[in-house]
Amino acid sequence: DVTYGWWVGNAVVTNKSSRFIGPHIGHTGLIAFTAGANTLWELARYDPSVPMGHQGMMSINHLATIGIGFDEAGVWTGVGVAFIGIFHLICSMVYGGAALLHSLVFSEDTQNSSGLFADDRPEHRQAKRFKLEWDNPDNQTFILGHHLVFFGVACIWFVEWARIHGIYDPAIGAIRQVNYNLDLTQIWNHQFDFINIDSLEDVMGGHAFLAFFEIGGGIFHIFTKQIGDYTEFKGSKFLSAEAVLSWSLAGIG
Repeated sequence: DVTYGWWVGNAVVTNKSSRFIGPHIGHTGLIAFTAGANTLWELARYDPSVPMGHQGMMSINHLATIGIGFDEAGVWTGVGVAFIGIFHLICSMVYGGAALLHSLVFSEDTQNSSGLFADDRPEHRQAKRFKLEWDNPDNQTFILGHHLVFFGVACIWFVEWARIHGIYDPAIGAIRQVNYNLDLTQIWNHQFDFINIDSLEDVMGGHAFLAFFEIGGGIFHIFTKQIGDYTEFKGSKFLSAEAVLSWSLAGIG
């Protein structure tokens, strides 16, 4: 039963989950294509003798912060930059193909009993568990839990990359390996002055703590039911909480 107004952006795809997924995957493909194409464009024009800020760089300087394209002394080598750009272009083609399949080929609703990926397929039954239902609190917590787990895995990747490969340290102007400082007292204090953090070890410690916190919370949400009364606004609060968490990750990084 559709209860949304015509002006609601996604109202036209109500009960058409596959059509809802298609444009979102396509949007991801556009982002990947932009990142890959811009990286290769900058690589073709980058002059190491001129500061990045004077060349209008957007991609290469971000790669430099995680130690890609430069050696341990901070000298330009370009190693890995082309691979990153081409990899993003390949991913964009995969995303684009998936978007077209969901928009044009697959059945409109993943719960539809006809068409591709019908109900009798095991993978389809699993996909149905991720169909967004605002009036189903257990569905909300189940989806939120998986999102939190992915956030935690991303934090682990960042911490391990800094520990094994190394990231750029602006204090010494070079790339170095950074071991995380998992000091809970420091992490608690830094939540009020994170803008003034001057230790990469503390930054990595914050990410390590977030990884544990997010994965633990994600597992909790996946395997438990909704706690407390559920209202029509509770679902949007879940989404808002996840958005705040995302911005917190960006701020700490």
